[in-house]
Amino acid sequence: MPRSGFKLDFQYGYTLLFSLLLGGMTASAQTVLLDDFNRANNNTVGNGWNETETVAGTGATISGNNLRFASTTSGKDYVWRDVSTYYNTVLNTNTGTLTWAFNLRQSRTDPSGFDAGYYGIAFVLGASSSNFLSGSSGYAVVLGNSGSGDNLRLVCFASGMNTSAALTNVISPAIDYANQYMAVRVTYNPVGNAWTLEADTTNAGVFEDPVSGATYVSLGSASDATYTGVDLMYLGCLWNHNTAAGDAGLFDNIYVPSACSPSPEPTTQATNVTFTSIGAGAMTVNWTRGNGTFVIVIGRQGGAVTSTPTDGASYSASSTWGSGTLMAANEYVVYSGSGTSVNVTGLNASTSYSFSVFEFNGTGCTTNYLLTTPATGTQSTASCVLAAEPTVGASGVNTSHLLSNSVQLNWTRGNGTYCIVVCRALSAVTTPPIDGQSYTANAAYGLGSTTTPGEYIVYQGTGTSVVVTGIIPNTTYYFAVFEMNGSGCNSNYYVPAVLASANATTPAIGTYNWYYGNMHAHSDYSDGDMDNTCNGAGSATCCYSIGQTALNFNFMGISDHNHNEGPVMTPAKYASGLSEATAYTAANPTFIAFYGMEFGTISTGGHVTIYGINQLLGWNTGNYNVYVAKGDYNTVFNMVASTPGAFTTLCHPNNTDFGNILGSAYNATYDNAIVGCAVKNGPFSSTNITYSDPAPGNTVSFFNQMLAKGYHLGPTVDQDNHNSSTMGKSNQGRTVVLATALDKTSVNDAMLNMRFYATEDYNIRVSYTVNGNLPMGTIITQTINPTFNVSVTDPDGESVSQIRLMYGVPGSGSNPTALTTVSSASSLTYTHSFGTGTYYYYAEITQPDGNVTWTSPIWYTKIPQPLPIELLSFTGKVTDPGNRLEWVTATETNNDYFSLERSRDGLEFSTIARVDGAGNSSQPLQYQYLDTEAGDGLWYYRLRQNDFDGNFSYSDPVALRRGKLKDRFSVYPNPTAGRFTIGLTTNTYAEYEVKVFDALGEVVFSSFETARAAKEISLEHLPAGIYTLLLRCDGEQAAFKLVIER
Repeated sequence: MPRSGFKLDFQYGYTLLFSLLLGGMTASAQTVLLDDFNRANNNTVGNGWNETETVAGTGATISGNNLRFASTTSGKDYVWRDVSTYYNTVLNTNTGTLTWAFNLRQSRTDPSGFDAGYYGIAFVLGASSSNFLSGSSGYAVVLGNSGSGDNLRLVCFASGMNTSAALTNVISPAIDYANQYMAVRVTYNPVGNAWTLEADTTNAGVFEDPVSGATYVSLGSASDATYTGVDLMYLGCLWNHNTAAGDAGLFDNIYVPSACSPSPEPTTQATNVTFTSIGAGAMTVNWTRGNGTFVIVIGRQGGAVTSTPTDGASYSASSTWGSGTLMAANEYVVYSGSGTSVNVTGLNASTSYSFSVFEFNGTGCTTNYLLTTPATGTQSTASCVLAAEPTVGASGVNTSHLLSNSVQLNWTRGNGTYCIVVCRALSAVTTPPIDGQSYTANAAYGLGSTTTPGEYIVYQGTGTSVVVTGIIPNTTYYFAVFEMNGSGCNSNYYVPAVLASANATTPAIGTYNWYYGNMHAHSDYSDGDMDNTCNGAGSATCCYSIGQTALNFNFMGISDHNHNEGPVMTPAKYASGLSEATAYTAANPTFIAFYGMEFGTISTGGHVTIYGINQLLGWNTGNYNVYVAKGDYNTVFNMVASTPGAFTTLCHPNNTDFGNILGSAYNATYDNAIVGCAVKNGPFSSTNITYSDPAPGNTVSFFNQMLAKGYHLGPTVDQDNHNSSTMGKSNQGRTVVLATALDKTSVNDAMLNMRFYATEDYNIRVSYTVNGNLPMGTIITQTINPTFNVSVTDPDGESVSQIRLMYGVPGSGSNPTALTTVSSASSLTYTHSFGTGTYYYYAEITQPDGNVTWTSPIWYTKIPQPLPIELLSFTGKVTDPGNRLEWVTATETNNDYFSLERSRDGLEFSTIARVDGAGNSSQPLQYQYLDTEAGDGLWYYRLRQNDFDGNFSYSDPVALRRGKLKDRFSVYPNPTAGRFTIGLTTNTYAEYEVKVFDALGEVVFSSFETARAAKEISLEHLPAGIYTLLLRCDGEQAAFKLVIER
């Protein structure tokens, strides 16, 4: 939607106000609004921004319709996003001038720059990596010099912005801007690689809109092509800071270049939101269409929708509540399309949900939303009736197959329809599941839902066992099994007086050995043995015997096609293959033989290898043990996930394979089934037996996209042999497992725990660990920064050209980037310092001959040290006696007292009250304070929690506004002959600004006043006419019509 008019909270300034009074103004077609941050205060920036913070949830926030950075912990916080859909981010390939415009402010004067412990603020125009601190190159506008002045500069950087020395000036005027509210504009012309830098600081105390409300002054121009040929696809905002609580960095109104013009805005909004099929966990939302091409529907739980879509932006919609784009707290996109209804599922019973429907035209960067008067509606879900409670609980809980990273739990079922298993490390399970609440199970410890922090759901279903993975060595894990009936809000759990439980201690890590193999090959039982070397009965045994003679080849999996469309697989052949693998391993204990199936067809969704399911899955009539429809990967993944010890890998993937897994929402059950993805495959028809026919290309991009979706899987190299004589011999490609012994149990455990890597070199040895000896494939949560160690050896003496440590955020949708790189070295040690959050990391190793090795990732979550209090809420409301502040704590540990602090601008706070804490408490406690000293206007409040050790932490601020600005002032006489008085209607001290505009929008009078009483203004020199008087006070503005008569 083109922007015109002004914000009531005075973010845009006087020129925009006059554009509302005298005519609208719109942005250039070559520049579009990326974000104006006009949404409710929130610790999550949202709207497509990714956050890297020193202390999660506190560094970058939405506050007062600004992007605000503040922290009492020294560090560097930044937000970033991919803007490659807006323009060609290889800058010198564009046609015409590119323009960026934005607002920024650094509250601290004379900031010293970007070294640790100092202050500096930066708007990153473009960077080659989303890691602004290390390894990225690009351009930025920075404010932060050497402490001698606040000079605004255009700089470039080669390896991140972690120090001041890393910045090279492009344009550097010697102008001190102190801590002003700035509008900044940067242009780049590919012709001559010409840059310009402009700024406007004429409106003290507020942000002018940088496109429609700013009057720019040129700060200089220069030619620089250092990185204009590099893909600078990441844009963002960065704040380097020390520990002062009163300092902050602000950004607002970010405009970026646009390679396309927005589509016409619809003129008729959707209307008439109604609700049908209202259940306890779902409802259908209906609406009448306006005249846009599409609509987008945003829903919110527990209140009216506060967010709006942004022109030029696209959003991921999902009718499953919580799976679409998060627009604001508890607000999700539930639909985007041309329809008139959506069935929203995954809702809570007896809960109110509100929805807003916006018409829009265009797609991608041409998208133009009609934001005025969206269709809205609110409806509560139905109440939920619990299913009957089971009467007999599970029993006989025990553990088996105990390894360093996995354990099998077994039990005898009670009489519930289903059962659910809870697991906890180090101490017994304390919190059973809650009736009426549904949970998501995941056999990888730490990935399922929790009943209480630290107690994870590792199984839910009808079975009697589960293999739990992702656990760590030398640790005791406790389990409890609960019978249940119903599902969703109908769930009713049986909780006996004595829980059905067991525990087991994982053994310490032994010495891992490297075992080399391939898990994708074919025998004559399907379409293998194209060379007629192992045809007929016993084909699998024949293939294993050839594989055993291959160099550096310790295990082998045959995954014959599951169908008889071309290859003729039968249940009898499948059973024979399983028996042959068992027999061959027993007779040849130095070689491990696996047998499984390759499910699917390329034309109906791709191939997956399956191991650990000893019945043939299929769809050909009479030719299967278990029927599964062709292309039904949902059933396949669910079966694998529910079968202890089974796993699947993705073969030679294409982007729409496996039920379009990349285009669908993350699925925890699928994640539980899939352990690997081929990054190299084949050549399937190779006849080479000299290890010299490498697979062409790779599918690392698919692997990366799966990681970005949130899946936990490792890389494999598949030979996909179809000629029996080539088993393990067509090339040096190997999948290498780290196992404590060469036996089927240990190799299978390595696959289940993603303790493997993919390589094009058949004897390279790679060790990759975090924080000591936790190996690749580890999923772990700790309170310290992760330190990674990569070590590479090659018995052939081949050196290493490069080691890259790749990293990304699971579930972000953004591909991983290089965190650090070393060249001509066989080892790498790196500590990733960050606040809190979850990342995945894997190593990519390249040798001089071009061979590449990819390790399985390590998924690392860093959490803060336990806080002294758990603050449930901090709220405020305006009452007649004063501003009432209320807060509730869930728990308190070592809590001495609270300091209640107040501020006029949200930056500088002072203490107004001390409220004693409870010391230690495990029960919710309520506190309140009435501030009777606050006058009219906008006030900010925050809590400072102080513990007995002298440590403290801050809450998010709460803003309260008393009265309206027009109610606080009067203008008389009006009409006037030229003299008039501005009176204060309340007996309070006021600092305010006065501006008078003529009919053309020109400022004809301006002053700042400080008074407790009336102020007389003389405009006797002005001709008769109609003028606009604008007052600004306490962050508000009010306009008065002023008539001068003669």
